[in-house]
Amino acid sequence: MKGALKGKSKERLQNSPNEKQNFSTIFLLVQLIVVLAAIGGYVWYGRQGHSGLEWWKTSVIYQIYPRSFKDSDGDGVGDLRGIISKLDYFQYLNVKAIWLSPFYRSPMKDFGYDISNHTDVDPIFGTLKDFDDLVTESHRRDIKVIIDFVPNHMSDQHPWFQESLKGTGKYRDYFMWSDGKSSFGRKKPPNNWLGVFSGECWRWNEQRKQYYYHAFVKEQPDLNYRNPDVVKDMNDVLRFWMERGVDGIRVDAIMKLFESENIFQDEPRSNRPGVPAFQYEYLTHIHTENLPEIGDVVRGWRKVMDEYEAKDGQSRFMVVELYDPRPLGTSTTTMAPCPSTLTLQRVSRPIAEETASGRLSATNTTICLQAHGPSLWMYNLGNHDRKRVSKRFGAEYVNVLNMLLLTLKGTPTTYYGEELGMEEIEVSFEDTQDPWGINFGKERYTEFSRDPCRSPLQWDAFSQSGFTTSSKPWLPVHPGYKTCNVQVQKNKKDSSLNIYKSLATLREATAFQDPDVQFAVVNDEILSYVRGTANTGRYLVTMNLGHDSSTADYTKDPVSAKNGRVVVNTGNFNESKFNVGKSLSLSSLTLKPGQGLVLKL
Repeated sequence: MKGALKGKSKERLQNSPNEKQNFSTIFLLVQLIVVLAAIGGYVWYGRQGHSGLEWWKTSVIYQIYPRSFKDSDGDGVGDLRGIISKLDYFQYLNVKAIWLSPFYRSPMKDFGYDISNHTDVDPIFGTLKDFDDLVTESHRRDIKVIIDFVPNHMSDQHPWFQESLKGTGKYRDYFMWSDGKSSFGRKKPPNNWLGVFSGECWRWNEQRKQYYYHAFVKEQPDLNYRNPDVVKDMNDVLRFWMERGVDGIRVDAIMKLFESENIFQDEPRSNRPGVPAFQYEYLTHIHTENLPEIGDVVRGWRKVMDEYEAKDGQSRFMVVELYDPRPLGTSTTTMAPCPSTLTLQRVSRPIAEETASGRLSATNTTICLQAHGPSLWMYNLGNHDRKRVSKRFGAEYVNVLNMLLLTLKGTPTTYYGEELGMEEIEVSFEDTQDPWGINFGKERYTEFSRDPCRSPLQWDAFSQSGFTTSSKPWLPVHPGYKTCNVQVQKNKKDSSLNIYKSLATLREATAFQDPDVQFAVVNDEILSYVRGTANTGRYLVTMNLGHDSSTADYTKDPVSAKNGRVVVNTGNFNESKFNVGKSLSLSSLTLKPGQGLVLKL
């Protein structure tokens, strides 16, 4: 993923190193994403599903990183057949949609985001027949399939780029080419722009005698969307996958789709303290991010998807990866005509500054949700470009944060393994695979490498945790796999997995499909709210997201009840009075850090 979720992509933290370190101490790292289910600002209401809502508004979306999910052929890398073999797992979890990170043909310089053929499957993952079987088997189980759509760049091995190198014909201007500048008789890049993975983003090509632009690694040349043929051909790529039955797309790195037409303009310094001159955050990206032309291209993709919705009556889903606060409603947003959503990844800077003390802040979380609530529909806590929840907040907060994710209005997106509370692995610099980490060298690779959050899913307590029969998976399995795995947690009533399952099942209740969220007790420790109405049934969700115990009276409005029956708890209560089915007095309810309850009022 570029960037993400953008997101990273690259999910691509666009913050200084100090800010990234602070993220582990901030409660909700809110990432911004735009859900594109509309044209001209009207919500896309396609064919109606449960509770009269589109399927993506009622489903849990589960992100699969194919390399790390399940290996079917013993080569140490996960694949499509491996995913097929585990589709029943999603039924167990009550997950109704899966999102696949890239599986396309690729030299793997950026683990599949450097695509050499957008309409084929890389042999390491399988074949197009395997993909078709995955879609068929998923649909047979009423599971929707969402794929990563990577439109901004491609591999330098892609036939389009190879033709562009010749400097003639249709593909001559499919990419960002420049003669550069001359300085004392020597060629130099046309501007000072930096790549997301840091360092120069203009690469001299001896064959064409020009520079080409790459926002990410040098093997990922950026497409030129000012060329209408590029727009048309990428629309056709989208049609290819719609024809194969795909239900939706997640668009990677949308912020980087356009650059200023005058490429001889430098970007200004950001003046962020402690950021070296080669690092992406050294500059403010006024010429290379979030340009207004992006909106028209995205609306074009929406129209392509509408073609298929009109054919079969099935709603198609699109969400874009966008790390930027502006689309929450300012006039400068490129996505203003489309409904926007908020995810639980990164807090806006003013709120982040308020939490610099290192405390998880329920109060600030509520400010975010109240400020943007009317336009929100999707939430997540992490992805393949972000540190795992257990790393950022601590393992003791995994269950309560999953409770938050699954009880808010709208669509929760879960990164694989978060339902288990998986922890990150340690990877030496010598074994690091991620190019972003490698670029920063042995001294700083741990700040940027995404390898630790991409370790194989832990299925059981046997060799390599059931991920592969190979003795050497592409990344190591976490050493704690014997006690943290799907098989063990299925058999443990209060495991993270079964708590997640209970919450995923509960959110199908009509009360949790209602768009209204009424905030109740909120302080530095507690975030609570009421879901539902008198007609649908009412539930109180209360969570201690702080570091200290909190006792509060919940009986006042909007709870307006003296007692509540426990429906789900976070599994870390030592007193039986908090057991599922028990009735609790709400006049003086105490929660310790990391504890949460859902109570039927």
